[in-house]
Amino acid sequence: MSGYTEIILSPKHFKNRDILKTTITMEKSDEVLLTGTVYNSRREALEGAVVRVIKITGEDQRVSKGYVITNQSGEFAIAVEKDKYACYQLDIYEPLITT
Repeated sequence: MSGYTEIILSPKHFKNRDILKTTITMEKSDEVLLTGTVYNSRREALEGAVVRVIKITGEDQRVSKGYVITNQSGEFAIAVEKDKYACYQLDIYEPLITT
């Protein structure tokens, strides 16, 4: 994703008398970030689950866009291209390696 901005806050920014003001300017991006959290049947965050992303076009053509693995909190994120004529399918698989 080309549109990324980082702000670093130091301890001085957290004093009660300080007010943090900043302007963030980002380039328009042709990508969007898909995020989510995967839970098991007991509503516990699922670490190590595999999330596969498939783009489905208007002609019902399916294109695999890759996969990600959830972190310790069951969270995942993947960048995909913006396309107002396409849908994205997320296939979720249980962890391949269990601890």
